[in-house]
Amino acid sequence: MIPLVLMAGFLGAGKTRFLTTLIPQLLERGVRVRIVLNDFENAKIDAARLGELDALVTPLNGECVCCGSLRELLDTLQAVPNDPGSVMLIEANGATETDELLGYLTTDTTLTQFTLPLQLTVIDAARWQKRWWNNTLEAAQITTATHVHLNWTDRLSADRRRAVEQGVASVNARAAFTTPAAFADTLQSLAESLRHTERRATQGVAAVHRHAHGHTHPFGSVALPLPRLVERARFLAFVQALPSAVVRAKGLVRFADQPADMFVWNRVPGRKKVQLDESSPHADAEATALFIGVGMSLDDLEARIAGLE
Repeated sequence: MIPLVLMAGFLGAGKTRFLTTLIPQLLERGVRVRIVLNDFENAKIDAARLGELDALVTPLNGECVCCGSLRELLDTLQAVPNDPGSVMLIEANGATETDELLGYLTTDTTLTQFTLPLQLTVIDAARWQKRWWNNTLEAAQITTATHVHLNWTDRLSADRRRAVEQGVASVNARAAFTTPAAFADTLQSLAESLRHTERRATQGVAAVHRHAHGHTHPFGSVALPLPRLVERARFLAFVQALPSAVVRAKGLVRFADQPADMFVWNRVPGRKKVQLDESSPHADAEATALFIGVGMSLDDLEARIAGLE
């Protein structure tokens, strides 16, 4: 099985710069490197730059891999053979919404040659939360991270660096600060521990995924059935009250006051309202809830759904 890493970070944060240091570190440790590189226009330019470092790079020009280029990304990943001793890195462009992309990477049952994803978010420490209306997206890219790297720290005072570290921790206290060398050690150890593991389980699993030698993949996903009909106000309150461990929640629902219609429901972090869109599903579609998160409790989610009866 191959360790899968999503690399995120706002535009200009230094993701490719991080990779140019990380790749030689991995090669020195005997780890082969595959990269899918997504950018709006210059993916091929950066791909050539990284390819010179002896990495196998696939460029994806165009829209974000969380939306317009998603199908191309998944097709690329599905075609990768199971290659023990290698790692797969996805460098997403700076506008990527990581929770959306992680949802696809954790639930796609055709990607079983990969682990559930780690996420490394690269931060331009000098500009952290100084991006005006883009501050929300920059912080959101931290929310789902397992690891964080601070770039351009040579430009910071000690007080500013401490403030940035505290700001990042306030958004996501679970994420570990790392360096290219330390992250290379993490990936080498993980790749070795998985060398004789062929596939990951295809069923959705809430809570934490663990492998040998103590490595943890904190992202989980689970699909649970909802009651056939639910009271609208009670359901909306249920979604709003989901625990913070649930990063993304969506599904299908029918309401008692409108039983003939089915709705797609969606809870997006940072938005107060639950999004509801009328749907025309297949005849056999059933009310369901898909949860994607970090350290979720299956028992707790099932108990919350039982309260909708």
